[in-house]
Amino acid sequence: MLSPDALARLARTFGDPATRHHSYATHPDNDEVVVLDWSDDNRPDAAEWHSDLTYRAEPPFVSFLQAVIVPPLGGDTLWASIYAVHDALSPGLRSHLEHLEAAHDMGAFRTGAYVQGGNTGISQALVAAGSAVHPVIAHHPVTGRPFLNVSEAFTRFVIGLSAPESGRILTERFDVINRPDFHTRVRWQPGTLVIWDNRGIQHYAVDDYLPDRRVMHRVVAATDRRLSNSRS
Repeated sequence: MLSPDALARLARTFGDPATRHHSYATHPDNDEVVVLDWSDDNRPDAAEWHSDLTYRAEPPFVSFLQAVIVPPLGGDTLWASIYAVHDALSPGLRSHLEHLEAAHDMGAFRTGAYVQGGNTGISQALVAAGSAVHPVIAHHPVTGRPFLNVSEAFTRFVIGLSAPESGRILTERFDVINRPDFHTRVRWQPGTLVIWDNRGIQHYAVDDYLPDRRVMHRVVAATDRRLSNSRS
């Protein structure tokens, strides 16, 4: 199992570290390492399909997730290829979606903000976490490969459409992402490390293990060193 420092060093070989997450605690030995410590006393919040931090104008590049403590049963994580979801769209629908943009924000993180600070807490948290508009169909900045760039966790509405029309479009896309045709699943063991490109991949942390405890260490590299090298 990699130590927190070793995990952070590994991430830095891919790119610069992401700024600190607005809600999650970090490891006392290295504040680049987020500690996801879930149990009945601190219930998990990632049982939603998402790519990390898409409510930032520049979502991070790559995520590193290592299992530290795993429950005796359950607690798997699923990943979905939203490249494959894009490729499965009909040509006509793909053409329509290519012209749309959607707004992303912090989603269910509002709950913690409200518990801590009421209505004012939500407003302050939304400002601190940020929000962003992204193309519904985006392209990988290195390969150019297109992918469907919406998630049930963070995508709120399609710009320029009414709420009902936006809701129909997004709900249909979320349902497709949820199809097992596009998924892979990891059954964690202590020390298992998974690395994935946050652009083109979504994940879902199954929360079927309570009241048992599950502890993960996560590091995120915000930038892609390949892009920095190509500009130098």
